[in-house]
Amino acid sequence: MRHRKAIERVLREGRSWSTPLLKLIAAPNDLGVTRVAVIAGRRALGKAVRRNRAKRLLREAARLHLHEIRPGWDLVLIARPDLPERERQDAEAALCEALRRLGLLVASREGPGEVSSEEAR
Repeated sequence: MRHRKAIERVLREGRSWSTPLLKLIAAPNDLGVTRVAVIAGRRALGKAVRRNRAKRLLREAARLHLHEIRPGWDLVLIARPDLPERERQDAEAALCEALRRLGLLVASREGPGEVSSEEAR
Protein backbone atom coordinates (compact mmCIF):
# COMPACT_ATOMS: atom_id res chain seq x y z
CA MET A 1 0.00 0.00 0.00
CA ARG A 2 1.39 3.36 -0.91
CA HIS A 3 -1.49 5.76 -0.35
CA ARG A 4 -1.79 7.51 2.98
CA LYS A 5 -5.60 7.29 2.97
CA ALA A 6 -5.52 3.51 2.60
CA ILE A 7 -3.05 3.18 5.48
CA GLU A 8 -5.09 5.53 7.67
CA ARG A 9 -8.22 3.47 6.93
CA VAL A 10 -6.46 0.32 8.14
CA LEU A 11 -5.18 2.09 11.26
CA ARG A 12 -8.70 3.37 12.01
CA GLU A 13 -10.80 0.29 11.15
CA GLY A 14 -8.43 -2.66 11.47
CA ARG A 15 -7.94 -5.37 14.05
CA SER A 16 -4.52 -5.49 15.66
CA TRP A 17 -2.13 -7.81 17.42
CA SER A 18 1.14 -6.83 19.08
CA THR A 19 4.32 -8.74 19.70
CA PRO A 20 7.53 -7.41 21.28
CA LEU A 21 8.98 -6.85 17.78
CA LEU A 22 6.04 -5.57 15.74
CA LYS A 23 2.41 -4.53 15.72
CA LEU A 24 0.17 -5.89 12.96
CA ILE A 25 -3.04 -4.11 12.01
CA ALA A 26 -5.29 -5.79 9.43
CA ALA A 27 -8.47 -4.68 7.67
CA PRO A 28 -10.36 -6.42 4.85
CA ASN A 29 -10.34 -4.90 1.38
CA ASP A 30 -12.53 -5.56 -1.66
CA LEU A 31 -9.62 -6.17 -4.02
CA GLY A 32 -9.07 -9.91 -3.56
CA VAL A 33 -5.34 -9.37 -3.03
CA THR A 34 -3.32 -8.75 0.11
CA ARG A 35 -1.47 -5.46 0.38
CA VAL A 36 1.21 -4.63 2.95
CA ALA A 37 2.52 -1.34 4.33
CA VAL A 38 5.48 -0.99 6.70
CA ILE A 39 5.89 1.82 9.23
CA ALA A 40 9.09 2.52 11.18
CA GLY A 41 8.68 5.67 13.25
CA ARG A 42 11.53 7.99 14.05
CA ARG A 43 10.43 8.44 17.66
CA ALA A 44 10.36 4.69 18.35
CA LEU A 45 13.42 3.62 16.36
CA GLY A 46 15.69 6.66 16.09
CA LYS A 47 18.21 7.13 13.33
CA ALA A 48 17.59 6.32 9.66
CA VAL A 49 19.91 3.30 9.70
CA ARG A 50 17.79 1.60 12.39
CA ARG A 51 14.50 2.55 10.68
CA ASN A 52 15.69 1.23 7.33
CA ARG A 53 16.87 -2.06 8.83
CA ALA A 54 13.53 -2.51 10.59
CA LYS A 55 11.66 -1.86 7.34
CA ARG A 56 13.88 -4.29 5.42
CA LEU A 57 13.28 -7.02 8.01
CA LEU A 58 9.50 -6.54 7.96
CA ARG A 59 9.26 -6.33 4.16
CA GLU A 60 11.29 -9.52 3.76
CA ALA A 61 9.23 -11.38 6.38
CA ALA A 62 6.03 -10.30 4.64
CA ARG A 63 7.39 -11.28 1.22
CA LEU A 64 8.37 -14.74 2.39
CA HIS A 65 4.97 -15.43 3.95
CA LEU A 66 2.67 -13.58 1.55
CA HIS A 67 1.50 -16.84 -0.04
CA GLU A 68 0.30 -18.04 3.40
CA ILE A 69 -1.93 -15.00 4.04
CA ARG A 70 -5.60 -15.12 3.14
CA PRO A 71 -6.27 -12.86 0.13
CA GLY A 72 -8.30 -9.68 0.46
CA TRP A 73 -6.58 -7.98 3.40
CA ASP A 74 -4.66 -4.76 3.91
CA LEU A 75 -1.88 -5.17 6.47
CA VAL A 76 0.09 -2.47 8.26
CA LEU A 77 3.26 -3.62 10.01
CA ILE A 78 4.63 -1.24 12.64
CA ALA A 79 8.20 -1.83 13.82
CA ARG A 80 8.95 -1.85 17.55
CA PRO A 81 12.23 -0.56 19.07
CA ASP A 82 13.84 -4.01 19.56
CA LEU A 83 13.40 -5.13 15.94
CA PRO A 84 16.57 -3.67 14.31
CA GLU A 85 18.86 -5.70 16.59
CA ARG A 86 17.13 -9.00 15.81
CA GLU A 87 17.63 -11.52 13.02
CA ARG A 88 15.31 -12.05 10.04
CA GLN A 89 14.01 -15.30 11.51
CA ASP A 90 12.86 -13.44 14.62
CA ALA A 91 10.91 -10.96 12.49
CA GLU A 92 9.36 -13.84 10.53
CA ALA A 93 8.34 -15.66 13.70
CA ALA A 94 6.76 -12.50 15.14
CA LEU A 95 4.85 -11.85 11.91
CA CYS A 96 3.61 -15.45 11.66
CA GLU A 97 2.48 -15.38 15.29
CA ALA A 98 0.52 -12.15 14.74
CA LEU A 99 -1.04 -13.49 11.51
CA ARG A 100 -2.01 -16.72 13.23
CA ARG A 101 -3.56 -14.87 16.19
CA LEU A 102 -5.64 -12.71 13.85
CA GLY A 103 -6.72 -15.77 11.82
CA LEU A 104 -5.20 -14.52 8.57
CA LEU A 105 -3.18 -17.60 7.64
CA VAL A 106 -4.49 -19.94 4.95
CA ALA A 107 -5.21 -23.42 6.33
CA SER A 108 -2.59 -25.98 5.40
CA ARG A 109 -3.36 -28.04 2.33
CA GLU A 110 -2.86 -31.33 4.12
CA GLY A 111 -5.75 -32.92 5.96
CA PRO A 112 -5.52 -33.97 9.60
CA GLY A 113 -4.36 -37.52 8.85
CA GLU A 114 -2.14 -36.84 5.87
CA VAL A 115 1.63 -36.67 6.01
CA SER A 116 3.41 -33.82 4.27
CA SER A 117 6.05 -34.61 1.68
CA GLU A 118 8.78 -33.23 3.99
CA GLU A 119 7.72 -35.46 6.89
CA ALA A 120 7.65 -38.53 4.62
CA ARG A 121 11.40 -38.18 3.89
